[in-house]
Amino acid sequence: MPLDHPEDKEMHASTVRWMQWGAILLLGFAAAFPAYRAIEPRSRAEAQEQRAANLAALGAEMYTDNCSQCHGIEAGGGLAPALKSKQFLQSVTDAQLSQLIAVGIPGSPMAAYSIDFGGSLTQEQIAAVAVYLRSLEKQAPDFPDWRYPLAQEGLSGRDLYNMACATCHGVDLQGGEVAPELGPGSDAEEESDDRLALRITNGKDEMPAFGGTLNQEQIRSIIEYLREAQQGD
Repeated sequence: MPLDHPEDKEMHASTVRWMQWGAILLLGFAAAFPAYRAIEPRSRAEAQEQRAANLAALGAEMYTDNCSQCHGIEAGGGLAPALKSKQFLQSVTDAQLSQLIAVGIPGSPMAAYSIDFGGSLTQEQIAAVAVYLRSLEKQAPDFPDWRYPLAQEGLSGRDLYNMACATCHGVDLQGGEVAPELGPGSDAEEESDDRLALRITNGKDEMPAFGGTLNQEQIRSIIEYLREAQQGD
């Protein structure tokens, strides 16, 4: 005959409590899963946006150090094509941007910047420059002649200076690491217009020759702007 065991009321109560907590936890997990599915995509999108912002910031630094002397401040164009152009940015993919930066354009002044091709930038840095350029697309102007930015009509002496000279000599003519200042009190103030024109046309030392890029009217326009700035106008 089976032995009768007295009911352990405390054990029964404990078991019931554990079962209740288990049910509560199960319901909690069931409720949390839809919330996780709703929040996770947004979190991933925010993380991707932050990563893109960080890459764009790094790319802006890399662009200033390596590209702005030819392509202009904020990619507005100069000795080389304008990259902040709706027509240009809509015509290239991100992969093509990175490729152009990495290997350059053979037979042109556009050098290869990838370490693998004798340049100075890593793949991450190249990707960052590409992300930075892509970030300019939303505000990029309508610029069909992006290949020849200095050939635009109606450019003032200041415009030409900012596009061709400001990267080295400074936006406010204050000079930089590789070029002297040109503003009030500078040595340039003492030079004649003809001598300045000759310097711009033929270049000197580390300064490139602009005679093949700027015509004499444009060069004179830049000098007129310098004289106005030197006089405080």
